[in-house]
Amino acid sequence: MKKITLATLIGLVLTGCGGGGGDDSTAPQPPVETKPQLVMGTIDRIDPVNNEITVNGMPYQVNDVEYANKPLADGIALLQPQMMVELTALTKSNVTVSIEPTMVGIISDITANTFVVNGVTLDYKLDPELAGEWVMVSSLPVVTELGLGYKVLSVIKIEKDDFGNRYELEGRLTNLNEEDQTFKIGASTLVNFSKAANLGEIECDDDRQGIQCLTNADKQWVEVSGEMQGGIFMADEVEIDSDDAEGQEVEIEGIITDINSDKTKFTLNARNQFSINHQTKIEYNDQYVDKSMLAIGSFIEVEALNGVAQEIELDSDDSNVSGFREFEKKGILENITATSFTVNGFKIDIDSQIIIDNNEKLVDLDGFRVEVEGVIIGNRYVAREIERD
Repeated sequence: MKKITLATLIGLVLTGCGGGGGDDSTAPQPPVETKPQLVMGTIDRIDPVNNEITVNGMPYQVNDVEYANKPLADGIALLQPQMMVELTALTKSNVTVSIEPTMVGIISDITANTFVVNGVTLDYKLDPELAGEWVMVSSLPVVTELGLGYKVLSVIKIEKDDFGNRYELEGRLTNLNEEDQTFKIGASTLVNFSKAANLGEIECDDDRQGIQCLTNADKQWVEVSGEMQGGIFMADEVEIDSDDAEGQEVEIEGIITDINSDKTKFTLNARNQFSINHQTKIEYNDQYVDKSMLAIGSFIEVEALNGVAQEIELDSDDSNVSGFREFEKKGILENITATSFTVNGFKIDIDSQIIIDNNEKLVDLDGFRVEVEGVIIGNRYVAREIERD
């Protein structure tokens, strides 16, 4: 099943009546909702008395709650503010709430300002007493000093039996090794997908099957579920999390994770791509502003049609959550030192976080054409991944 992280807007059709014989022919007709509503966002508030939650500023009455396509008996009692959820409904009443966390697992370590779950270190201050507990983490992708990471929205202690005793992890796929049937999520967690491949539990949104779904999927956002074993995530399900907005009018909140130099295209949440044209309206603090306000790290709400942004609203309280942005360079790699190299004469720094595809050494790439991805820290361009182009 393809994951949907776009909110399909309600089409409202006002049905006017001509001169018919009915008594109500001239009476105003109520709007007709022409297609189901799908909403993705975080819970703002919960009203258990009225069985209602507010998501993206809109209230909804809850009919049932599910996780991993299975209903949860305790329903709304399991929901918490800042949980990432998906709502499915024909109207704003009787919605089905699907809980969509970024991670589910056991906290293995807590320091003053970080914690570790499923092998991923997250910047977030937690109570040390949560060490060893099962938690559900909701987050958004954000560019960090180490590359694409996570902005944690909430960490909620859970009873593992309520959620099927399953580990879950989302992130950007890197370092695919088809022979070993492994890849990494980000630069930290090694995922073994051999069981998922054997069970046929690798899903994508086109005609490819099994491991073919992962071919050319490098840098795409993926979701895996299974079990952590000895520091390795043993996945029994793998899903490429891509969204196709063609033919849809959509609304989605999130963080800009990439934007081109002339600010005509951007990527939201590492997986939703939109274009900007001269008709796009950009609003900040109740005023229309120029697209120059948009940057990697901007927290926005976008309304789009067929992938073209119609309106963009910059969040006034948290308009930029990242001091970093990514870069990409292609060319001949030369001038290798202990701390840097050049690509077509452009200096790029290196540190202990660098990843080279196929386990090659930097010296092996001297004189070859490469593709380098990294992050800009101050005035320094620091490599995070290198591969032969």
